[in-house]
Amino acid sequence: MQMLRIPVALAAALTAATTLLLPAASQADGWADKIDFSGYLQSDLRYVLDDWRGATGEGRGFQMNRNDLSMRLKATPDPRVQAVIETKLRFYGFNKTAQLQDLSLRSTVDPFDVRLEEAYVAVQGVFGPMFDLKVGRMIQSWGTADMFNPTDNLNARDFSDPMEYTAKVPNEMIELDMYPTDWLTLTAVWVPVFKPAMLPDSAPFAFAVDYDRNGCFVAAPTPPLQRDQMGKLVGMFNALDPCALKFVNPQVRTLNPSLSLRNSQAAARAKFRIGDVDLSLSYYYGRFSFPVAYTAVADVVGPGSASKGLAFATDEVEIDPKKTNVKYVAEVTYPRMQVIGFDMAYSLSWLWDIGFVGEVALVLPEEVTFGMTGFMNGARLDMLTMSTVNVPSTPFVKATVGLDYTFSNGLYLNGMYVRGFFDEFNDMFGIHNYFVAAAEMKFLDAELVIRLAGALNCDDTSANVYPQITWVVAPAVELAAGVMWFFGDTKPSDPLSYASKSKFGQKAVGRDFAFMKAKVTW
Repeated sequence: MQMLRIPVALAAALTAATTLLLPAASQADGWADKIDFSGYLQSDLRYVLDDWRGATGEGRGFQMNRNDLSMRLKATPDPRVQAVIETKLRFYGFNKTAQLQDLSLRSTVDPFDVRLEEAYVAVQGVFGPMFDLKVGRMIQSWGTADMFNPTDNLNARDFSDPMEYTAKVPNEMIELDMYPTDWLTLTAVWVPVFKPAMLPDSAPFAFAVDYDRNGCFVAAPTPPLQRDQMGKLVGMFNALDPCALKFVNPQVRTLNPSLSLRNSQAAARAKFRIGDVDLSLSYYYGRFSFPVAYTAVADVVGPGSASKGLAFATDEVEIDPKKTNVKYVAEVTYPRMQVIGFDMAYSLSWLWDIGFVGEVALVLPEEVTFGMTGFMNGARLDMLTMSTVNVPSTPFVKATVGLDYTFSNGLYLNGMYVRGFFDEFNDMFGIHNYFVAAAEMKFLDAELVIRLAGALNCDDTSANVYPQITWVVAPAVELAAGVMWFFGDTKPSDPLSYASKSKFGQKAVGRDFAFMKAKVTW
């Protein structure tokens, strides 16, 4: 545990060096059979295809020019002990220089970071032959479905890269496993410190203000309010000259839980097998890892004010004295929740061995009330001071049911019904229904693979389509190319309804892009 107190960047750098040096040293010390070294090197190039999603006038261009070196070291100094270290060295490929002096810094000309993905120790037979203990930085994966696992909540999701949609945020935790019988495994996990989900760099567009080609105000983001409350807000802005409105860049502040013991997370699972059916019952107590809207302040300063916005309740900002200036500051929170889960997996031997998976999670959420306050020239506006329940305390269900099958000719099909996307928490956007599918065809002894995957929101008909072709040019070396498309309206269909925004069409999702990858694995 002492190593976990070292700053992550330093610890990751040390583990990277250790990962590189230990395999060579192990040969001399006779440790070759106790060391397992694996990893990959990958280059990733992406180009934006659309010119309408994202910031106005942003245009097409290269979105990514990244190289990753991932290394995993597994050491077994004793038959009962295993230590695992996985680290990733990532070079972003774009220079970040903004001033002349930046050209003297490697970190801005060629930016990179070092990531410690996992670092834990596992010991068998700690309190007896039935008990195993794992301590350290880990990534847990609970559930049986493919990707959409409502019962899997110990690690937050990492959506910083839309193509790595299975990635998670590692966290420090303690896991105790018990094996009372051959068919039953009991697991208990404690996570001392909460970590939120990582979002894509397009996420701030959820709070972006729209203007027309003449720079006149068109629309602002819709907060989670009732229709009559939204009517007051829209009515105020409609009464103003849209070409005389200036919106200061919106700010969104995160209300992170304190580091107290009561904000730690805990989970338990019973995993067992009945005949050919794998089953699990689970319980999780913690927080929802995606941000939920909590408060907002709309601060307005009318024309004729001084060059500094001293009347702003939020902070001092530069304002345009010839226009009506608006500052919007929002706060998001991570509400508590309890999750009671059930999952199963079964191969239907009586029906061509079709694979069946199912997961159901009953979520008991903490109520979240959204409050908004308006100010005009420093004075509070009662007509814009309002609140509403954004997340009710009513329990709700998230679920996944899926089938998959591999045909004799190599065709693989997977289809799932999903209720509730990763980031949906029954706020005023609601819980939506999705159909997720993938088809994969292999040729030339699996050296050439064509894959088509996608997701459809059955409520608003927005969609994501993800075709890819992969060619294994040599053993352990593959080239891949494809496209990621998003379909749907960029603007809400009803400006008075928070729920009317498109799931895959809204700008916060990101832009369409084509990609090429080269990867070698060892």
